[in-house]
Amino acid sequence: MRGGRVTLLVGLVILFLTNYVFAATPLSEERVKEAKQCGIQEIDISGAKQLIKKGAILLDVREYTEYTAGHLPDALWTPRGLIDFRAYEWLPDKEKIYIVYCKSGARGTIVTCDLKKLGYKNVYNLKGGYDAWVNAGEPVEKGEPQGMGKGIKK
Repeated sequence: MRGGRVTLLVGLVILFLTNYVFAATPLSEERVKEAKQCGIQEIDISGAKQLIKKGAILLDVREYTEYTAGHLPDALWTPRGLIDFRAYEWLPDKEKIYIVYCKSGARGTIVTCDLKKLGYKNVYNLKGGYDAWVNAGEPVEKGEPQGMGKGIKK
């Protein structure tokens, strides 16, 4: 019986590590550093909540499994790997306020920089990302995305 519990525990740890822990590589560290130098705007949770009340659109740039496990209320799933290809389709209004977030802020930094380079004027990276939001006790939702880029009001 004890061996089965150990195997189960090891399996759960491996599942957690493969799904929720991302090891940085020299390339990813370089991309984040470059993105920070492109003059992105970062926003804390308090500032984000104020902008959300004013109609800011939340962009979750994490992986599908991360999004379904929990995301900020009304956030759109706009995965980092596709947003630079589909930004003009998904986010047609370059004047709207967009708040980008990922798990901890690194991928969000890269996407925020990319959107800025594409001409979006009011783009913010949520400082600390999803983890900071959850640690502050803010509400989250779980479930499937309604489609990539869906739900944006033009």
